[in-house]
Amino acid sequence: MATVAEILEHDLFTDAKIVAGQTGLHREVRWVHNAGVPDAAAWLNGGELVMTTIFNMPQDIEDQRSYIVQMADKEVAGLVITTGRYIQEIPRHLRDTADSCAFPLIEIAYTARFVDIAKAINERIAESTLHHAQRSLHIHKTLTQLVLEGGNLEHLAEQLADLIGHSVSIETERFDAIATFNIAEVDEDRPYTQLHGRTDPRLVEALEQENILPHIRKTLRPKHLQPMPYVGLQMERILAPIVVHGEIYGYMWIIADEHKLTEIDMMAIESGTTIAALMMLYQESVQSAEASLKGSLMSQLIQGNAGRETILTDTSLRYGVDLRSAYAMMVVECHMSGSQKLSTLYRSINQLIATDGWEAVVGQFAGQIVVLAQDNEHLKALAARVQERVALSKVCGDTTPRVGVSGIQQ
Repeated sequence: MATVAEILEHDLFTDAKIVAGQTGLHREVRWVHNAGVPDAAAWLNGGELVMTTIFNMPQDIEDQRSYIVQMADKEVAGLVITTGRYIQEIPRHLRDTADSCAFPLIEIAYTARFVDIAKAINERIAESTLHHAQRSLHIHKTLTQLVLEGGNLEHLAEQLADLIGHSVSIETERFDAIATFNIAEVDEDRPYTQLHGRTDPRLVEALEQENILPHIRKTLRPKHLQPMPYVGLQMERILAPIVVHGEIYGYMWIIADEHKLTEIDMMAIESGTTIAALMMLYQESVQSAEASLKGSLMSQLIQGNAGRETILTDTSLRYGVDLRSAYAMMVVECHMSGSQKLSTLYRSINQLIATDGWEAVVGQFAGQIVVLAQDNEHLKALAARVQERVALSKVCGDTTPRVGVSGIQQ
């Protein structure tokens, strides 16, 4: 959608003059409207670029100030007033009021034909809206096709970045990087993510303190972020939650470069997060099936089924653990309720094992998370990492999670 500043670039506004409210030129214009009554604000919806004459405004100075304030409060895009007939310039009290409201106030010659301006600008807005809708549909269809073809999150990041011309990053709910694709120059925060595999904790903390993350968690909606240089964020971004079953499974970033982010980028990230949610939901269903198989393996090991050693060894080898060598089992003790929290915890620990490359397998047994791990010099470190990850997931509430490690088996 076009801003006031962009609309004023039209040839029909060549002689127009911005006399106040320059800081509000970013306001979006939904359409151009001719106002002919002194209580015009009562009949507006917001987003209009209003054209009028001083003759059609209230005649009292205080009422005129109120006229400006009411339009600004209604989120009208701006006000164009003709000069040269009833007045030679827009009065100072109107300019001061508009400046205080960051409300664009524009002078134009009384000879300007409102009907021609409204027709031309509204046609342009309609064409732009149609173009955005077509692009948004193309992006959504392309990304949907990616799912049907079995694409993964890495493919999604690359495809979305190619479609919108901006760098894209997909991360877990703890801001660990899953997939990223850079299009152009990046700022200080991006190399940190690429080097450490996660978003800079300083930035995450700043997003918490600025109430950005709490707002996203409450609304489950994308948020446009302005640069935050003090934490390495030199470029604007859009941050959107990836939501499955009403729960945030991760986040998607669209990063600006020399090109500013636009409305189409906001549409694109909504499609992108929907596709990412579908991919994660599919992964979860696969993991759920795997968890059942792994749970069966754990159950048989715990119950000590005699005569099935060869089958159990073969099964465990598929998951990277050799029962012919020493191994141990860990049980995660965490006070929680609900299968969804158990699933969240399983997914979190399973992702830790996969990402860090541990020789271990995660399963569910009797409503608890159990980890089968190779006994080596890293066993204690793994237990500590599992406990740390469980604590960060916050599924245990205020209680401290504990990890019990069995004796060594073979």
